Amino acid sequence: MDPDGPRPHVSVDPLPLLCALPVAAAVFDATGALRCANPRLEQLVAEGALPAWPVSAARSRAVLPTSAEGLVGEAQEVLAGIRAILDGERERAAIELQGRAPGAPSCEISVTALQVDGARGALVCINDPPCDRPGSVPVDSFLDTILDHVPVSVFIKEVSEFRIVRMNRRYEQFLGVPRSEVLGKNVFDLFPHRPEQAERLDRMDRSALEKGEIVDIPETRIGAPGAPERWLHMMKVPLTDAHGVTHYLLAMLEEITEKKRAEQAMQKELEWIATQRQLLEVIQELSTPVIPVHDGILVVPLVGTIDSDRGAQLLETLLEGIQRHQAETVLIDITGVPVLDADVAARLLQATRAAALLGATCILVGASPDVARTLVAQGIDLGNLLTHRDLQAGIRYALARQGKAIVDRRGKLR
Repeated sequence: MDPDGPRPHVSVDPLPLLCALPVAAAVFDATGALRCANPRLEQLVAEGALPAWPVSAARSRAVLPTSAEGLVGEAQEVLAGIRAILDGERERAAIELQGRAPGAPSCEISVTALQVDGARGALVCINDPPCDRPGSVPVDSFLDTILDHVPVSVFIKEVSEFRIVRMNRRYEQFLGVPRSEVLGKNVFDLFPHRPEQAERLDRMDRSALEKGEIVDIPETRIGAPGAPERWLHMMKVPLTDAHGVTHYLLAMLEEITEKKRAEQAMQKELEWIATQRQLLEVIQELSTPVIPVHDGILVVPLVGTIDSDRGAQLLETLLEGIQRHQAETVLIDITGVPVLDADVAARLLQATRAAALLGATCILVGASPDVARTLVAQGIDLGNLLTHRDLQAGIRYALARQGKAIVDRRGKLR
């Protein structure tokens, strides 16, 4: 671990994390009380294999002695190292212990400062020699162990040039390159071919540093040449020391590309639905047009099947057209209606009665022979609804009601 590196913050019981470490470890709080020790350390003490340990590792509360009196030489060194960390005299201490037998390799006790419940505490790790206890790792990997167990991409930057000094495995997988090619680089080194993106990310870092507080960025885009665009949820956390000075910036990334794509697909779907709705409204308007052919005369051509929705639309369009054009006669042309059954006839009669209330007379024109046979066969009564053979005959009748007629240039009636 870098001597000037950021100190982990413990605000909850750290024992589960210590138990996951492959080294003997313990945490002391600011009062010198032993907060917890992992089973590996307890085993070493129980076996008498760690004579330099200054306190008992029993689960009952144990506190560092106030003086080194009665402790063996190496235990005195360990006590002095822990006290130096708790008193803020040092950030890290390393005490080398001699082997437990003549000729045996030595091991090291490393003490690192960390915050425990908002106060200065100490993390103590005992690194056994590799030949004595296989699988042990140096204390420098403590923070890496924490980071690699975090379920999001994490990296830490120093704040002088915002270069990456530590990262976890997930961020390594996210970038797709080994961390050896990332450590020591800033965003301009990582994205040399995308200067705009690098500048945007650099501004985010500097903004978080200036604010001195956690900055939550719900979504931002990132990409590389030849690679698809990716969306991230980012958090920037300034890491300050006991004096409030920020030396490092921690960043956490959560990829939300799939979520963003789903949102974009949903938005496109909603836009498509809105477009279809508008198109349907246009089609409905065109399916029941009201055409003024002369003063006071309207033609309403109907095409296709007249269901309940179109029947309601016909009534609304008809009444609106009569009022707008002050129509006296409305010619309802059913030339394009293939079937005129009892339901359709009822809707047409309803429309004509409503039109009569506005002072307009409706005339049905364009009934085909098939429609006429259906009306007769089903005994459908059109009541007082006037009918004419075709639209031309209907227009002549409507003009005659106004005392007008169509003549050619020679004055002959047409």
